[in-house]
Amino acid sequence: MKGFFVWDLRNETEKYECYIKKCLDITPYHLAEYLMAEMQAEDGITKIFCYEEDGNFALVPQVIRKINTLPYMKGLGEELYDMVTPHEYGGIVSNTDDDSLKSKLLTGILNYCSNNNVIFQFIRLNPYLKEMPSLFGKSGYEVIHSREQVYVDLRNTEEKIVKDYKSNVRRNINKAKKEELEFGIADKNPDNMKIFQEMYQKAMEILDAKKFLYFNDEYFYWLMKCECSRLAFVRDKEGKVLAGSILLMGNHTVYYHLGCFDREYSLKRPMNYLMHSMILWGRKEGYRLFHLGGGSASLMQFKEGYSTTRISYHVAYRICDRDRYSDVCGRWKDRFPEYTGQTYYPLYRYNEA
Repeated sequence: MKGFFVWDLRNETEKYECYIKKCLDITPYHLAEYLMAEMQAEDGITKIFCYEEDGNFALVPQVIRKINTLPYMKGLGEELYDMVTPHEYGGIVSNTDDDSLKSKLLTGILNYCSNNNVIFQFIRLNPYLKEMPSLFGKSGYEVIHSREQVYVDLRNTEEKIVKDYKSNVRRNINKAKKEELEFGIADKNPDNMKIFQEMYQKAMEILDAKKFLYFNDEYFYWLMKCECSRLAFVRDKEGKVLAGSILLMGNHTVYYHLGCFDREYSLKRPMNYLMHSMILWGRKEGYRLFHLGGGSASLMQFKEGYSTTRISYHVAYRICDRDRYSDVCGRWKDRFPEYTGQTYYPLYRYNEA
């Protein structure tokens, strides 16, 4: 086979699985089981874009979203779409190191956008797919170094890992130990999932988080079915859950995906103990890296307490139809002039929540 192909993941999941199992650098965010879970929370259709030539191929999952469904865009005279990475990290994967196939894939995607009223693309690049920023840049995308993200090198000794913590983090961990908090990987059963989900939703409400950080029941249900997911809890000595996290497991990397704690018990330092325990658990399980990621200023301050090691994180975007994109942004700015100075991709989704 040769050429550019597109299919709906929901309709041809097995086809995608046949391709992805042959790829060299897959991440948990590329697995069909994770994408099926993420599909439950996306306001769009997850499609697989693939370029194949002489048995070699490159592919990338993307979500196509209808712009007209936004409450302030219902007056558009035609159906318009944008394209975004499924939460959280993306990037092209392949069964070969030949970057020419990846470039041909991006050309195919651009042609698809032109023929299907997709006016904007936005990609969150997995920081461990290190060739991606250069590849997208050479293909005409705007590539932005968003920020540094935090990770822990689990190949170090436990002593060296803990020594790299900030002093206040070590104090808080000792405080948690005195409170006799206990860490464990929990069964992914409905009762435990309900405990985590309720605690997580409450935490998002307190933080007044953006819409994309809220997830529905179906997302959590499907996420717990994924073989790549783990549910971690910290409990007090009476067995009450004080903090929890969902981890995603890659070939060599543990990704801190979601986390939360019960603020009523914050003085017991359950979140510090949870993060510390998950790091040591990942090391014991033989993983090489523990990826904490990035986030807001306060979240970064928390994560930076566990490691001085950083990795560059990039996003990429492309305006596929400048006239239509300018029209949509103009409509949005006329209605929400107070937000026009914000930096967001795409701008017209800034106040989607």
